[in-house]
Amino acid sequence: MTQPYRLLAALLLFALPTACGSDGGDETPEPSDPIHTVVVAADGSGDYTSVQEAFDALPVDNKPHIVRLRPGTYTEKVTLTSRHPYVTLIGDDAATCIITWDDYAGRDNGAGGTLGTSGSQTFLIEANDFTASHVTIANTYVNSQANTAANGKDTQAVSVQVKADRAAFYECRITGYQDTFYGRGTGRVYLRDCYVEGNVDFIFGSSTILLERCTLHMNRNNSVVTAPSTPADHNYGIVCMDCTITFPSSDEVDFDGSKFSYFHLGRGWYPTQEAKPRAVFLRCEEPASLKAEGWTTMSATSPAPTLFAEYRCTGEGATADRLAQRANGGRQLSDAEAAEYTVEKIFAKTSATEYAADWLPAATFTDPGQN
Repeated sequence: MTQPYRLLAALLLFALPTACGSDGGDETPEPSDPIHTVVVAADGSGDYTSVQEAFDALPVDNKPHIVRLRPGTYTEKVTLTSRHPYVTLIGDDAATCIITWDDYAGRDNGAGGTLGTSGSQTFLIEANDFTASHVTIANTYVNSQANTAANGKDTQAVSVQVKADRAAFYECRITGYQDTFYGRGTGRVYLRDCYVEGNVDFIFGSSTILLERCTLHMNRNNSVVTAPSTPADHNYGIVCMDCTITFPSSDEVDFDGSKFSYFHLGRGWYPTQEAKPRAVFLRCEEPASLKAEGWTTMSATSPAPTLFAEYRCTGEGATADRLAQRANGGRQLSDAEAAEYTVEKIFAKTSATEYAADWLPAATFTDPGQN
């Protein structure tokens, strides 16, 4: 389907009732009234000075709302609850509209316990049909010698956690260290023309996640791009399509003094015995620092993945001799298999038992307030 038709189809779909919630069964009523818009500005020139304040003030009416974010650094931990579907967050520019926090797994939660991975996020999305454009969401907890001594070398610090269905990100920057982007639950997530940065398992979880034309950058040595925990009844897990993978030069040094040398495309994550990890890279640019084996494991006893694959990837990390050395379940897709990897098929209702309707996100972002 060409991009104009994809955009038209997505707009038509937005106007129809949908029936899949964060767990695949909640019904979200049809939005029909004019779009309500509020402005968040750090300098006080808008309706609110924080994103959370704006979200909390939204009416609980199952209608679309636009939150416009003006330039500024918004140091806050943000949650969009399930009561507020159809929210579109639009920044002026991702370089200047920044939402940031610094929580991490193991931090005191103020209630006599500590945060876990799923509590460490900067931005939590629990509402269906969320869209973000031109914003930066960052977790600025830094893996360092001091933090390593206090918390362990690989402390989780999530930037974005999606626990909902039909979340889309366009031209956003999502940055962190370990576990940057968490697709939690069984919903569908789309990232287009985004920049995602992290190191260990920095795109992970059980959601169906498609990253299209994104830049995936690693900021530590021995990084792993993906860690899917795909449910058994899902046809797709984490899919990277036409993305560019970048890695620091070998002249640079990690915080522990080691030189940057290699990374892996993914490893399976098994939080439950039912997990059947799937990760696929199609037509991605892979640098020479990609280890020849391509894929790795959580441990020597980890089960084999359901599908770890590549298709027509390019770059020094995807030469014929490198591809011949792929290990730990990694293989190449056939042309027929690769034909099943389109936006329409990945997000179709038939791709998982929880989905009651197809979803076709637009190929490019269109400001709903400008229609």
